[in-house]
This record gives sequence, C-alpha cells and structure tokens, in this order.
Amino acid sequence: MTKPCNPARFRLDFIKENTFNRLWSVRLTRGRVVAVSIVIFAAGLALVWAVFAFTPLRQLLPGALRGDLRTKYVDAALRLDSLENAARINAAYLGSIVRAVQGDTSSATHAASVPATVADSLLAASEAERLFVKKFEDEERFNLSVLAPIAADGMIFSPPSSSIGEVNEIASSQGIRICTTRRGAINAVYRGTVIASDYNEAGLSTVTIQHPNDFVSIISGAAEVIVDKGDKVVAGQRIGSTDVSGVFMFELWHKGSALEPAEYIPLQ
Repeated sequence: MTKPCNPARFRLDFIKENTFNRLWSVRLTRGRVVAVSIVIFAAGLALVWAVFAFTPLRQLLPGALRGDLRTKYVDAALRLDSLENAARINAAYLGSIVRAVQGDTSSATHAASVPATVADSLLAASEAERLFVKKFEDEERFNLSVLAPIAADGMIFSPPSSSIGEVNEIASSQGIRICTTRRGAINAVYRGTVIASDYNEAGLSTVTIQHPNDFVSIISGAAEVIVDKGDKVVAGQRIGSTDVSGVFMFELWHKGSALEPAEYIPLQ
C-alpha cells in the first residue's frame, strides 16, 4: 500500500553567525503559512482602522470633518490671507519710509507698485460698506433666520424619528406636529448637549438640545425620556419615545429665531 505524500513543509531557522549553531527553528506547513499570513494581514488592517478611528487622523478622511471645524478652518484661512496682504502693504510702506530717509525720491513709485488687495473683515470698511451693513441690519433686525442656511453649511441633520408618518404645521406654535407609530422612538437630529429636560402637568416631557453653530432643537410630548440634562448625544441617538398616540412636537431654532424644520431636516 502506497503511503500518502507528506504535505509540503517550511522551516525558518535562526542561526548564530559565529558558530553556525541553530538558535531557534520554526516548522510550518503550507496551510499554516497561509493562515499566519492572513492573521498578519488582518492585524495590519485592524491597526490601520484603530489609528484612523481613535486618533485625530480620522479628520483626514472625506466627510469626517465636523461642520463647526470646517467653518473654523475656512475662517482661519480667510484671516491668514488678510494678514498676509496687510503684511505686504506694511512692508511696502516701511520700505518707502526707509528709502525716503535715505534720499531716494522714487519712494512713491515703489509704494504705487504694491498690488491692490480686496477689502475684507480685517481691513477698515469704507463708508459705503458701513451704510450697506447698517441698512441690512435694520431690514433684517427681526429676521435672523437668513443667517441659518450659512451656519448649517456642512451639517447633516437626521430625522427626529425613524418612522415618521404625517407632519403638520401648528398655527399657534413655532414647531411642527409629527405622527409616528405607537410608542415610537424619538431621536436626536444632530450631535449636541441636553440643556433641559422637563415634565409638564400631563406627565409628558420636553427635551432641549444645544447643537453646534447656535442651533437648538426642542422636542415636546415625549412620554419616556432616557437622557438627562448635561448628557452628550449624537445624530440618530434615541432620546425617548412617544405615548400610545405616537405624536410629538418638534422645533428648530437658530440664535433665537424659529426655523422651518422641513428646510433643514428630512421628514419623509
């Protein structure tokens, strides 16, 4: 009877160079070599994932940058550009003074060669700009909601419930009336901090959440609330549930001005 062939084996030896003595030896079959390679590859992937998941490097991934950070980066870039322009103008001005002191009569020519820069928030505003800003502020004094779309740039809101049925506007209130399933889940629409959680005389709760960029969401009519004042929440996190009617009220505010939720949050 013919014996089966032995499986291919691999041996890794560690040999001392001076004496050629074998210090350590590992024997592996082809299957074990493949298994070890898979384990090492999986460990490398897990290490890369952990680095991007638990370190600031995750901000380099597309779509991972928070909306408030993006706004700050854009503002910092604009300020840096303005400072560079101001520094060039100051350098040209000081250079003209030095040349004038040294008796160079071409200082005016050198000063005129400085490229014109576009005025921004860091440079002094002209009289026409001040009049325009004053007129705009007077017209929009009681309508601060015009700034909300700018503040919401880069923010992705989530629905306040995963099973929204009917949405109705409330004439006597700034919010909307949302119908969901019996004891349906109520979720946070964006990350933020719970700044208030109160009950009314009917035993229903109102939860107020402060979001980045001065947005505030208010949820009223919750029969059960599982968050407390001071808790941190994220978008889509469950914060409570409705009663058997499945109805609750939702409001969205920005800097004290009520907004139309349907313009910022998906309700279908």
